[in-house]
Amino acid sequence: MRTFITLLFLCVNLSAQNVNAEKSERSLIEVGSFLNFNKFKTKSNAGISAGYWYRFPADETKTHLELGSSLGYSTSFYEFNYGKNGLLYPVRTEEFIWNVGAKMVKEYHFKNLTIEWVSELSIHNLIFNDQNIPKDESRNTDNNDENTLYTDLGGETFSSLKIGQGIRFWKNNVGIGVQASYVPYRLWYKQTAPEGFNSFSVETSLIFKF
Repeated sequence: MRTFITLLFLCVNLSAQNVNAEKSERSLIEVGSFLNFNKFKTKSNAGISAGYWYRFPADETKTHLELGSSLGYSTSFYEFNYGKNGLLYPVRTEEFIWNVGAKMVKEYHFKNLTIEWVSELSIHNLIFNDQNIPKDESRNTDNNDENTLYTDLGGETFSSLKIGQGIRFWKNNVGIGVQASYVPYRLWYKQTAPEGFNSFSVETSLIFKF
């Protein structure tokens, strides 16, 4: 997972170096709402999200890259059995989400509006409490050091690709956006996530460019 993230950022940075810089870099602050559809939800509510994206200069085709991250939370509840070491453990958790990744954006102009088509590829993390799940064997501590402190954050994460397509409408430096995304959790978690755990989401956002 760390290797994938590192390669993603290296590719984006290398691509950005080939773009003619015209001091058009912009920062984006994005706030909005989302609704994930997953059959393992016992309660499904819309959540809130906020994020920051760095906007690279557009090239001659009016295409640019954005790098960033966002956090999301909703009062929805997931109930599912988490598989570990051949056993199943019941999990009941609210929806905490963290995304980090890249967007490829194509610009179009219509009268006094700017329209953008957005393709997103990011790492999507669903964070849940793992109090009922046994921990892995402790690291080897044959040479115990009383001054060493080990911290257990008491959380587990399902990480997967988030693949999204959306559209944004801009009026000056304020925009609105709508996006649909797919998250195939079982791409890497066939042994831990139950079958059918993959999610589809709809997201809306208000965006400020500066």
